[in-house]
Amino acid sequence: MEQTLTRPVRPVQVGPALRGRERERAALTGLLERAARGTGGLLVIEGPPGSGKTRLIEEALRAAGRLGVRVFRGGADPEGRTVPLGPVLRAFASGSDPLLDERQFGEFAHLPNQDYWILQEIREQLERATLAGPVAVLVDDVQWCDESSLRALRSLPEALAGHPVVWVLATRTAGLSRPARATVARLVRDGGRSLRLGPLDGSAIRELARDTLGAEPDDTVLELAAQAEGKPLLLRELFEGLRDEGGVAVRSGRARLTGPRIPQRFEESVRHRLSHLSPLARDFAEVASVLGRSCSVDLMVELLGVPPGSLVEPLQEVLAAELMVETDGRMTFRHDLVREAIVGLAPAARRRWLRRRAVDLQLARGVPVTDVAVLLAESAGPGDDASVKLLTRAVSELAARAPAAAAELSTKALRLLADDDTDRPRMIAGTVALLWLGGAHARALELAESAFRAPGTLDPESEARLRLTLAGLASQQSFTEAVRQGRLGAAVEGASAGLRAHSLALLALNLTRGGTLDEARRTAARARALARETGRTAAEVVALTAESIVSFMRADWQQAHDAVERADRLARDVDPAELPYKPGMWRIYLHSSAGSAQRAVDEADEGILLARRHGQAATMHFWTMSRARFLLDAGRLEESRAEAEGVVAMAEDLGSADFTDTSVRYPLGIVALHTGDRQGVRRAVRDAAEMMRDDSVFVRRFGTWLAAQVAEWQGDSERALELMPRDTEFFDAVHPRFPVPLDPMDQPAFVRIALRAGDRERAAEAVEVARLRAEGNPLFAGLAAAHAHARGLLTDDAELLAEAVQLHRGSQRPIAVASACEDAGRVLLETSAARGTRYLKEALRLYEECGAQWHAERVARRLAPAGNRTRSDRTRPAARAQDRATGWASLSRGELQVVRLVARGATNREVAEQLFVSPHTVNTYVRRSFKKLGITSRVELVRMAMEQDRDGGAAR
Repeated sequence: MEQTLTRPVRPVQVGPALRGRERERAALTGLLERAARGTGGLLVIEGPPGSGKTRLIEEALRAAGRLGVRVFRGGADPEGRTVPLGPVLRAFASGSDPLLDERQFGEFAHLPNQDYWILQEIREQLERATLAGPVAVLVDDVQWCDESSLRALRSLPEALAGHPVVWVLATRTAGLSRPARATVARLVRDGGRSLRLGPLDGSAIRELARDTLGAEPDDTVLELAAQAEGKPLLLRELFEGLRDEGGVAVRSGRARLTGPRIPQRFEESVRHRLSHLSPLARDFAEVASVLGRSCSVDLMVELLGVPPGSLVEPLQEVLAAELMVETDGRMTFRHDLVREAIVGLAPAARRRWLRRRAVDLQLARGVPVTDVAVLLAESAGPGDDASVKLLTRAVSELAARAPAAAAELSTKALRLLADDDTDRPRMIAGTVALLWLGGAHARALELAESAFRAPGTLDPESEARLRLTLAGLASQQSFTEAVRQGRLGAAVEGASAGLRAHSLALLALNLTRGGTLDEARRTAARARALARETGRTAAEVVALTAESIVSFMRADWQQAHDAVERADRLARDVDPAELPYKPGMWRIYLHSSAGSAQRAVDEADEGILLARRHGQAATMHFWTMSRARFLLDAGRLEESRAEAEGVVAMAEDLGSADFTDTSVRYPLGIVALHTGDRQGVRRAVRDAAEMMRDDSVFVRRFGTWLAAQVAEWQGDSERALELMPRDTEFFDAVHPRFPVPLDPMDQPAFVRIALRAGDRERAAEAVEVARLRAEGNPLFAGLAAAHAHARGLLTDDAELLAEAVQLHRGSQRPIAVASACEDAGRVLLETSAARGTRYLKEALRLYEECGAQWHAERVARRLAPAGNRTRSDRTRPAARAQDRATGWASLSRGELQVVRLVARGATNREVAEQLFVSPHTVNTYVRRSFKKLGITSRVELVRMAMEQDRDGGAAR
């Protein structure tokens, strides 16, 4: 008997059978089961539209419910790309059991870098949530996430890696923005798992056909199904269309085609169903498709101009036709492909009108302009001044939080302006800045250069201001470009004297970073004179800072200190936004270089505390970067490494990772050398090579010196010496041939390298530079100590080395003191064993207090009686190093402090407040502790801590 299958419309089926995705479902279930046992993880589901990504998200939701895992679900949409943190906030502030109360975010609205503070609050609340049980965070359509949401998705999984948090992210494989693609790649690289959804195989297609048609499909049906390319959504639409339109008949339990008229394309299927709706239901679907993925019914009532009650039945039709679903009181298209199939039905002019009408209605209701910015940009046309003003408002609100999104809106607004609009120069400058901050450097330069070339586009003042903007932006990435723009800006004829003062001052500062010191001094003097004439205090501050840097590099430390002290006093009356580099930070660096490292740490602590109190996350970040270096100088190696790694994590939250990477590579590399961290040394090799390619002479110098110290650490003194070429780029005023290390305390280390390489001439040159530095700056005892130490090494003079130790006694640079003690002890052992031993023991104590274990092991070997060492004595240092590498006993004092607090249930923020560090630094301690203990979750940490307490380990 033959039966024709027909069905006009049917209600939505919840949870149809998932076919052909057994591997993916098993991965999801396994991830959630591990979370239930206390271990988190991350899974990225990738695939083309219609491949079943959202269906797997729903499967994860159901599996989490079965396993008792608390779920937060969100998703991005193309119209929401200008809503910072939109998908993330929807995930955590919606549902029956939200993590966050959206009213909390009002307190962050007035703060700079508000997204950073919101992200810290999310992290804290997620940590607290995991104390009660496992959590799953499901985010769909990552390809449409805004910049802030992508930063959150990069940083939160890493920050909560030890917690029972499961992250399931779904994204399209094509059409991803560069930031979205980079985010997915990084998450997978850092340990996340990627599942790429390919086409369903023949077995799965057959099962899906059987589910839908209620019978076994014959070959004709399966041949037709091949046109759907194995995509579950298209297959389901195809089979349902065949069934609903009587396209198949069942005979003896098998379904076969009945005729040639079949829904061969998904778009045709969707439009066919649309044609069966009533006129009002059809209008509803078409208008909704123009507005985006979802819409409120209230807004649709106004757009359609109908009474609210008249939409009840049309809405039921749209739902029954499976075009849309109801989610949290909004109507949402069941799939983006459904919406895309409908949106093209409306003429372009009607689409623009509807979008603009929707924008006006929502703005009248108080919806933020950023929430409707995409619709606004799509609806505006040339000469639309009202749209330009609205877009400009949106750009202003987005600039600090999402510069890339703001740049796109600003670019659109710029296209709407007439060529002779008086506001055009200002908008060009703003767009250039946003493009640069958003990472589109080439586009920024292209826009600026086109404006410079076009006659009459920019007056002299506007051109000079734009050049100044470019110079300031480029100084973060390319000093070569910054100097080029600075020179061009300072040379613009007709620009005001005040603006020229700013241009010259910034040019002088960038010239110091590029190493062109003579030109920098002359330019700074011109800038300071102009600044005084025009009352531009900010320009005078920048020029004085540049003069201070030049004096420091010319070894005139007193002049360097005097200039920066004047700059720092003047800066108190200047808006910090006008200062590209804060003189106070340079002043503290000088203190640390002169030996007052602990003073520098203390002042950095004050700066961090003040910045945190005022919600100035970017300033806090800068101070924290500086603190990592000052801790290194102060010999607090473990803290320096933890702070540096924490800075990188903080930079991720702030979106300033590129600049930060350069600033913390050096302390991380030096700490690795001091501690004998072989993995860290391997990273230092890569970092030094990258730093040596930088166009900043400062960065190149630090990179070169790091590479030289790595080579020396590896026993290749000749290679180390080769890396320090003779040239006059920096120090021709101090010595005609020798480029000394930037830190004077490193001068003895260079002498040691030269001597081991057999080049006494180079060693003597280094000693001469140390002498010139010391004699030219008699008020700085650290320079005299470095000279005595370097000269003592050259001449193998025990008394000079002992003098260096005495001169270092008041120093806050303990590793420099320990190094002088070690060299004095080494030489004295030959003439006075008892005296030499005392110096070596002091060196050993200082090295161990600093955590410089690599050096401590060397001194310990020297202290062992010569010729009287057993095999166990010879192997003991290596054994101790191995013991330190793993297990509870391997935890440092700082790590032990942190893990004990964490094991008692404290969140990272609570630990940070108790220990006066940042939550990012706490996370660094936790991550390192997990690695040493061989664990991956805080559940395991609690268990280990309880065992230690039970076994008496608490005493440590």
